Amino acid sequence: MYAVIDLETTGLWTGRHDRVCEIAIVRVDSNGWIEDEWCSLVNPGRDLGPQAIHGISAAEARLAPFFSDLAGHVVHRLSGRVIAAHNLVFDIGFLSSEFRRLGYDAPIAYHQGLCTMRLADQFLPFAGRSLLDCCDAAGIQIEHAHSALDDARAAAKLLGFYLTQQDDGSPLGYHTAADAQGWPSIPITDVVPVPRHSGVRRPQHFLVRIAERLPRVPDPQQADQYLALLDNVLLDRHISETEADTLIDLADTLDLSRADLLSLHCQYLKALAFEAVDDGVLTDAEVADLTTVAELLGLSKSDVVDSIEGAGRITEQPGATSTPRPRFRLAA
Repeated sequence: MYAVIDLETTGLWTGRHDRVCEIAIVRVDSNGWIEDEWCSLVNPGRDLGPQAIHGISAAEARLAPFFSDLAGHVVHRLSGRVIAAHNLVFDIGFLSSEFRRLGYDAPIAYHQGLCTMRLADQFLPFAGRSLLDCCDAAGIQIEHAHSALDDARAAAKLLGFYLTQQDDGSPLGYHTAADAQGWPSIPITDVVPVPRHSGVRRPQHFLVRIAERLPRVPDPQQADQYLALLDNVLLDRHISETEADTLIDLADTLDLSRADLLSLHCQYLKALAFEAVDDGVLTDAEVADLTTVAELLGLSKSDVVDSIEGAGRITEQPGATSTPRPRFRLAA
């Protein structure tokens, strides 16, 4: 019935050079029970990008098969299934891009899949938008965030939770369309999937931890898809020109106006400030990071002060302004 996917990638930009470096597919039946799991590292044919986020080493990637070696396996596991993911637009964008590189058009459409982040509006109205926050609200544990298999498994359990909340127990939709999808005929190779090594992951940075707790934004309806990408872009406290182009392209695709984006950026900064002071202590490092995020979003230092004051628990005042950085500028 369903195939829940999760990808780890070298970055956020499908249109240029970022690639998939890990893929997981967890198949789920109509009742929400997990049927089987499949996962492999993928040799991206380039550097691994922000390794601190996905935790995949260069040594592991060199031993992994290329996507071309795994494409037949992927088609076999997705055929006839409704594709689901947490932040579906991100995963199907990268998956479609990988198939296009091989000369195939994959029948993957956002409007024919299920996004567990968007479905949270219906089933978990008070949860944040991250997979971790939605799973917490549903009582589901994630073992290793940013591991494709653990994230896909958690999203599959989240989908199962949603299915149990259906009043009539019916499927969540699109199963008829999935049966009619024409996947390309790609031979299944004898290449064996290569799982990642279960190593000790580094402690997460402040922005990573609090980004996983940020609330969803109900208006405009498509805001969470933009903010989920913004979560990932800001993890290294830098917005490259490529990442800025990606954000602008997504905003255009989602039909978000300049006023919408400015409002979302302000709300985002306020949510970050609230989460930063939630433990009752606001450190100089946290203030510096909030100031950096504000600069990157085209906001001012006064916006930082207002956001911290609005959070209601100030313990330290913002310090001196940092060295100017490139900003994400909204189109006029």
